[in-house]
Amino acid sequence: MYVECTMKVVVFDMDGTLITESSWELLHCFFQANPEKVRKNRQQYFSKAIDYETWMENDISLWNSPALDDVRKGLSHFTLEPYADFVVDHLKTHGVIPCIVSSGIDILAGMVGGKLGIDEPFIFANKFTVVDGTLKGICRVEPYKKDAIVRQLSQQLSVPLNEFAAVGDAAPDVSLFRAVGLKLAYNPKDNLIVEAADSVLQDLRELLEFCG
Repeated sequence: MYVECTMKVVVFDMDGTLITESSWELLHCFFQANPEKVRKNRQQYFSKAIDYETWMENDISLWNSPALDDVRKGLSHFTLEPYADFVVDHLKTHGVIPCIVSSGIDILAGMVGGKLGIDEPFIFANKFTVVDGTLKGICRVEPYKKDAIVRQLSQQLSVPLNEFAAVGDAAPDVSLFRAVGLKLAYNPKDNLIVEAADSVLQDLRELLEFCG
């Protein structure tokens, strides 16, 4: 049984929440990136030796100058999490705005949003573009600063933050939780997000018990 939702906006993380895969892991696999170099780049970011945009650039450099069409092909093999389409459709039917806030890649976020019927103005992710023939990453959503996007969206929509819900699966999504009224961890990957959540979901349909 689904209850009446007092939330006006539901913000979803993407990787591990709406889809099974990671944007970056899809491309590392597709372009056969060196795993040791991937690990080193990750370690540099988490040790704060580099910022997120540099991490993006370093990872892109492992793919041997790919074309955007190849990137799109590599990202097209994503898998929606079970019932993601049902849940998003149900929210929209009941007047709730679904959003994606992801530190993944905008090309994939657009694909996922398109498949789920999430409108483009409510999709936020890091941008891939081509500059002088070279693929570049532009940081628009830092993993641990997702709350900044939500606060901006709250102002744009004139919807108070306590009428936002967020759904995420890992530590970076705690930043989402800092901004919203309802905090839901979905198939959590670590204890940090469990401790920050109001409730833990094992099935996306359980969201509708809070909001639907």
